[in-house]
Amino acid sequence: MILQEFKIGLMKLGLKNSKILTYCGYISSRYILISAFILSLLSGFSSPVFSQQIIAHPDVEHTLSRNTLRSIYSMRLSSWSDGKNISVFVMDPFGEEHRQVCLEVLNVFPYQLQRVWDVLVFSGTGQSPIVVKTKQEMIEKVSSTPGAIGYISDSEVPANVKAISIE
Repeated sequence: MILQEFKIGLMKLGLKNSKILTYCGYISSRYILISAFILSLLSGFSSPVFSQQIIAHPDVEHTLSRNTLRSIYSMRLSSWSDGKNISVFVMDPFGEEHRQVCLEVLNVFPYQLQRVWDVLVFSGTGQSPIVVKTKQEMIEKVSSTPGAIGYISDSEVPANVKAISIE
């Protein structure tokens, strides 16, 4: 659209069509080169790739659907199918690991979960998940709390917790 308006402007100035096409071709090829250069620079500064793994206490089911996980992390599902209470553990809600789990595993934005948790807490109808600071603390809490669920940014799951597969 802009290139077409530019051509019309050049024609009004008296340039012939062949000169306009040559000049516009130069501009568009230059634009493509500059765009490619900028993208290559930005790709060098990309965020680290995390391999997110949902983990749970050893007595928890080993396969869950994405919808079930979303219900658990939004605190709508409070007990497992066997009746045990679910304890939800999360990393820093404003951290990169939490962001990756929300986007890649739960398919929600972190602010959406935070909003749900805030409504539960401020209305007095529920509580937010338990926040842990480190991967090691997450593993310790999940392994020692019956019915617990959490996540780590590692593909190797320690023996004292169970890896949850997503249907």
